[in-house]
Parts: sequence; C-alpha cells; structure tokens
Amino acid sequence: MAARTDDTLPLDARAAGAITLLFGPSRERLCHLTPDHLQLGSKHTHLRLGRHPVLLPPRLVGLLQQLAEEPLPGSRALFAQAAPGPRLLFPGLDPGKPISTHAMTQKLNRHGIAVRAAHNSALAALAADLPSPILADLTGMHRHTAIRWVAYARCDWAEYLAARAEDQQEGRR
Repeated sequence: MAARTDDTLPLDARAAGAITLLFGPSRERLCHLTPDHLQLGSKHTHLRLGRHPVLLPPRLVGLLQQLAEEPLPGSRALFAQAAPGPRLLFPGLDPGKPISTHAMTQKLNRHGIAVRAAHNSALAALAADLPSPILADLTGMHRHTAIRWVAYARCDWAEYLAARAEDQQEGRR
C-alpha cells in the first residue's frame, strides 16, 4: 500500500495508484475522473466510479481533495481555464483533455505500481465478496464482465474438501 502513504510519489500517482489498488477501475474511467465524481458528506466521502458511489478511506479523500484544489503548473493553468468542460483530477497535456491511459499506466508503473496486477487484484478481491450485479454497478463494468470476474474469483472449496475427506478416509484404513 505504498501508493497511499509514500509522500515521495507525486500526488496524482499516489491518488491514481490508491484508487487502482482499492477499486480496480478501468484506466479509461480512472483518467476521466473529475471533482464532480467525489461526493462529500458530513461524515463520509464517496467516489462515483459506476452507478453507485463507493466509500473512500479518509487518507484517499485527502489526496483527492488536494488534487481537486491543486492548481496546474505554469502555462497549463492558463490553457485549462479556457478549456470547456469540468476540471479533471488527472489532466493531460492538452487543455481540457485527461491524461492518456498509456501515460497514466507508464507513470504508475514508473513509480512501482504495476497497473495490470493492481487492477486485477482489486477486481478479484471485490468479486470474491460481491454479487456480479453489485460489482457491475460499483465499478461501472459491463454486467457480463462482472459475471466473469465473480466466476473467476468464486471461492468454491467443495472439491478441496471432498479430496481432503477422501485422503483422511484413506489414512484411517
């Protein structure tokens, strides 16, 4: 979990890495996040990745609030103000456009966050605990993709238990 606590990493890499490690959104969805995706409450803050918001840990809330309030460096700030549309949490070099998925992947990988592994691990963990319709709603993935993830992550111990019982029966003979 170095992505959430290592102050030597750039702010955007820490925030994007934490979101990836916790929720496994697609890189496209991650790169297009805006401050409007944050839902600040009196006690809790949520992030809307799909149709329903997910609860954020306080540390990640702080990172995302910093990102939302942080001015862009130098001349990029002037161009960004003139660009139409909402402010992006992960802006690209072109005004009003998000960082490319390739650039985000390279940045996170450069800082020790293996994007594919982090994405897959987060989705597998969520899929092991959530039914496919909820997984699809929370992450914004297609329902068929959610079904495949849940099937992949299914913790079915029946075969193991049957083999173990058979081994124990043979050991008693």
